[in-house]
Amino acid sequence: MTVVNKGVSFGIDFYGVELISGIFLILLMVMWWRKKAAWGILLMVLGGLLNVLERIVYGGVKDYWKIPFTSLYNNINDYLIALGVIQLIWYIIWKKRQL
Repeated sequence: MTVVNKGVSFGIDFYGVELISGIFLILLMVMWWRKKAAWGILLMVLGGLLNVLERIVYGGVKDYWKIPFTSLYNNINDYLIALGVIQLIWYIIWKKRQL
């Protein structure tokens, strides 16, 4: 089953989601450019960019993987973003331990 999510996480919808997503992606790219060791940022950019492209093409994000034991659906782009966040948190913790 495929669900077209017109909003952001959990179907929350608001005006200008594409614009705000684009601005957020630009900020992430600037962050990555400054700190290239945090490759999780690139995963977040890739997942976010793919989601924005789906919003432009389909009018929403196509979610096709059901999260077990819930009524929620995700796609590979969402998992790329989640993995990027996990790597970024790990990187920050690792850097703090190096000081």
